[in-house]
Amino acid sequence: MVGLGLLATAFGVVGFVRYRERESTTLQRQTQLARELRDLAGDDEVRLAAVDEFSLTIYQRLFYASVVAPWIRSAAWALLGAVLAGAGALAVGSLDGVFATVVHIAAIVAAGVFAVSTLVCVGIALYHSATTPRVSFSDSYAATEDTDPDPTPAADAPVSDAPVSDAPVSDAPVSDAPTAAEPPVPARPAD
Repeated sequence: MVGLGLLATAFGVVGFVRYRERESTTLQRQTQLARELRDLAGDDEVRLAAVDEFSLTIYQRLFYASVVAPWIRSAAWALLGAVLAGAGALAVGSLDGVFATVVHIAAIVAAGVFAVSTLVCVGIALYHSATTPRVSFSDSYAATEDTDPDPTPAADAPVSDAPVSDAPVSDAPVSDAPTAAEPPVPARPAD
């Protein structure tokens, strides 16, 4: 029964590590896709914004995968080593003889080293999870929304020194129709 538990633990750890490695591979492919999409978007602002959002989610996940995930994988491998060394120590502990005693002591030492390694790796992973800054552009988005992208007045705009009124602004609907100064935007990009 113990052998079945050890086998299940080994398969579980190997499966977990393989899953995390596949996630890293997927993120690398998505990063390449984001680069290609950016090239294809050209100067189209809407497409560039969509690519930026896609890239942001990829980079947030990539940041985690590159900083925290290796420590989690290392902790999983060290835990497997501790379990296997502990099982080996238990299996050899009942045997008599000098060789059995040496193997028993070596298995106990190995189990201790792997257990300490597991705790260290988990501690470092938790430290990085708590202290690694998150990739977020929400602050920069808020800053650009608050400021006018072109603070200089237009050359043909009249400059007035008249005081600004504190009167309430009308709730009249604003037309989305292009003015004479703005050319109409085509519905579909030209092929």
